[in-house]
Amino acid sequence: MINIRNKYTWAILFAIVLHIFFYTSGILKRIDYKFYDLTTLFINKTKTNEPSYAVIIDIDEKSLHQIGQWPWSRVIDAKLIDAINSMNPSALGINILFPEQDRTSPLAMQRFYKRFFNLNIKLNHLPQGLHDNDELLAHSIEKSRATLSTYFTKNLNSNLNCQKLLYKEDLFTKIKPNLTTPSLICNYETLQSVTENFGFINASADSDGVFRRIPLFIDYNNHIFPSFALATILSFDQYTKIEKEHNSILVNFSKKSKVFSAIDILNGAVSPSEIQGKIVILGSSIVGISSRYRVSTGERISGSRIHASVIDNILDNSFLIEEKSHKTINLLISFILSIIMVILFSKRLYIYVTSLFFVTIGISLSYMINSYLEGIYISIAYLWTPFLLFFILISLYSIRDIDKEHQNQEKLLIKQSKLASMGEMISLIAHQWRQPLASINGIVLNIDMDYRKNLLDRVKLDKHLDDIEQRTAYLSNTISDFTNFFSQEKKLESFYIADTIIQTKKLISLSHYQNIKIIYKEKKRVQITGYQSELIQSLIIILNNALYACRQNKEYKEQHQITIKSYIQNHLLFILIEDTGGGIKRSNIKKIFNPYFTTKEKQHGTGLGLYILKLIVEESMSGEISVKKWRKRGYFYPTNPTKSIIKRVICFFVTID
Repeated sequence: MINIRNKYTWAILFAIVLHIFFYTSGILKRIDYKFYDLTTLFINKTKTNEPSYAVIIDIDEKSLHQIGQWPWSRVIDAKLIDAINSMNPSALGINILFPEQDRTSPLAMQRFYKRFFNLNIKLNHLPQGLHDNDELLAHSIEKSRATLSTYFTKNLNSNLNCQKLLYKEDLFTKIKPNLTTPSLICNYETLQSVTENFGFINASADSDGVFRRIPLFIDYNNHIFPSFALATILSFDQYTKIEKEHNSILVNFSKKSKVFSAIDILNGAVSPSEIQGKIVILGSSIVGISSRYRVSTGERISGSRIHASVIDNILDNSFLIEEKSHKTINLLISFILSIIMVILFSKRLYIYVTSLFFVTIGISLSYMINSYLEGIYISIAYLWTPFLLFFILISLYSIRDIDKEHQNQEKLLIKQSKLASMGEMISLIAHQWRQPLASINGIVLNIDMDYRKNLLDRVKLDKHLDDIEQRTAYLSNTISDFTNFFSQEKKLESFYIADTIIQTKKLISLSHYQNIKIIYKEKKRVQITGYQSELIQSLIIILNNALYACRQNKEYKEQHQITIKSYIQNHLLFILIEDTGGGIKRSNIKKIFNPYFTTKEKQHGTGLGLYILKLIVEESMSGEISVKKWRKRGYFYPTNPTKSIIKRVICFFVTID
């Protein structure tokens, strides 16, 4: 058997392996995503819906249906931007890339026909301002001070104008981004050159396919570029401060921006008050034109919705920061708590283990919520997951270990009870044999005397021998009864209850107890299949207790009586044993089956009898045992033995086929 110290040494090694596994695998990351989602949903439900700083102008299905397929002529784009700008927004961010020139521009078409058909197309009748769509759009962008989009990628080579691109002379020199990129896609040079306001629109989901975070800065050619949302804010507020640690943020989608169709803006169907003073994001939600992202609620949202939420987060300071150090710290705390738990389990301080568990959960939960409200997510899954898993596993192991020890203890108690019973039975055998042996000795003396006096004839000798044979047969039967009782090879056998009770009465020497009668009553002769020796031992334990109680209460009644009844009801065998020994005290009724509990004097009992009885009946015989409160004249138990007659009733039953 492995000792406790070795077992819990293995538990410590298991804790080490468990935490190393979690540290090196990606399981904790995915679990932590779910913890974050649940926490966000819970906290957002407690917040009031405040209006968003941003509105979204959406190039949607309705707009395409009226104007035509995408991309539109940049004349339309310019008209849309002018319409938005006329409503006096605080800022305009264009979440659309224009990497090439407009091929529908009159100048572009003139060059096309000259190149491929050698035709000179005249533009005399077209106003000068409409010759170049890109120039027209550039003018609208410059006039509205709109923020343009850029996109970082690893797969495409940057255009020459994109390679030279800088953001406002490196405004973020103190920032050290976590992300770098080798390539940049920007807008057509005519458009890009008219504004200093631009930002990247890169957004990607986590490993489980859910969008949660977005970078605020990216390093390109050792120059720092801001995100599209941040650049849009900086286009009208140069004093917006972003801490250098905030390289990326967890986006809070608690606010929902209003969305207006682009065609409604062009048609003047939107009130200027809806746009005035707002930060406008112009983009598209059309599937196939723009990307859509799944968030923790299961909803799929457009990139414009993401950038609008980031704008709200920055202006409200409602975004969350996730530090990598919290993950390592939480995992380390989990390991330390697991080691403490092992030590407490090894000392069997289960109350302290439970306290440690709930205190850890309570404190960490409170700290997590407070940190969340202050804008920091502490990656609580890195603490809870290994700690809870280890707690469950070591608890199950300890329960199994305790149960095993309890079973071993019960077996030892049964063995001790057998040995104690064996000693008692030996004294009973000696008592049972004393009188027959004395009688045999007397017969032998009579034979010797008759022989000396020449009075021993054949008839007398046969009579003496018959007497000796009867007494030796009794002795032999007594040995057989006790041998069967203590047999270790238990076999199922069919037997009658009446025969079993008669055999039990033989094993109990009633000569010790004068004025006590044992009466057996049965309505019908009952035969069952089971372990007869176990039933005999159970009956001996109960009858010995009943005999002792009757003897201790001689003044209570001159003639005591023990009544045994048996009957079958609903395929159950009931055996009821009643005695006139005075009953059981109310204060002891719940303790009589506890090990080592006894009301007898030390030399008369060990407190194991009824405990062993319960084990035998419930485990070996698959039965039940209980003590019945017997009401007589309004009393449960005698307060004055001379005024009420109270009987002890002990009942146990087993299922029969």
